Amino acid sequence: MPIIKGDVREYYRNWKEGEGDDEHRHRCLVRWVIQKRIEDRDGAYRWLNGYIDDAGRHHKGWNDLHKGSRLEQDVRDQWSKGNRGTEGEWK
Repeated sequence: MPIIKGDVREYYRNWKEGEGDDEHRHRCLVRWVIQKRIEDRDGAYRWLNGYIDDAGRHHKGWNDLHKGSRLEQDVRDQWSKGNRGTEGEWK
């Protein structure tokens, strides 16, 4: 069973920073992670950093798949500025 449900997982599965409308996509993803953090903090953490399931299998997280990504840093920054994932919000 996936940690976090939603179409965004498929949308971002193979995304690399620097492709397409990078800044818009990045900000949308930051807001999505913030929303997931509010709904399920542990799930959002595991989505970012990976986890080991009950059968002992390791599942890579965003940070494993996208080395050098600034996603987690921007999530922390936006959270500290009061962003709670509202559509279009960026501080």
